[in-house]
Amino acid sequence: MPKIAAPTVAQHRAMVQRRLVDAAEDIMRSGEPEKLTAGAVTSAAGIARNSIYRYVDSVDDLRGMVLARHLPAWIEAVSQELEEVEDPAERIVVWVRANLQQAARTGHGWLMGLSRSITPSPATAKVMEAAHAVMRDAVAQAWGQLIADPVRMRSAAGLTRGLLEAGFRQLDSGMPVGLVVEVGESAARGLVAGIVGQGS
Repeated sequence: MPKIAAPTVAQHRAMVQRRLVDAAEDIMRSGEPEKLTAGAVTSAAGIARNSIYRYVDSVDDLRGMVLARHLPAWIEAVSQELEEVEDPAERIVVWVRANLQQAARTGHGWLMGLSRSITPSPATAKVMEAAHAVMRDAVAQAWGQLIADPVRMRSAAGLTRGLLEAGFRQLDSGMPVGLVVEVGESAARGLVAGIVGQGS
């Protein structure tokens, strides 16, 4: 039996997994996600390279574990804010604002870069799908309450997601969080007023 550094095998496994996930997150935050390799992760975590697969099935599973650290809290925060708002027009504005605030909290660029894994493992895909559901479904449902025409509704929802992505890029570039959130919220209000005001 291999030497363990915890009272039980389960605790040892959890401890090593945590070190591997910590190392993977540090690499992903570095701005050079292509450096996320088994060798880099095990070196940073202080374990032998050939032992990594005792703790994870693949390097991509580490991506899923890092996502699972951050995206559930993001999803929950946005969902809670939306639950408090009934008016669909206001829900669209709140959706933009809440997502920008969460992006600022987590540091959007590295996290979304992680979620754009080309061949996600089941673990990564599961977390990504939950996040995308909030990013996609909530705003589509709100627009659906405002616009009867499904094609027009999809266009409006797509433009709203585009507005949010523009806000993400501004945050990633270092623009002040308060300013981006303020302007994003105002832009969302203007978008809703303009589209709904034209007739649905």
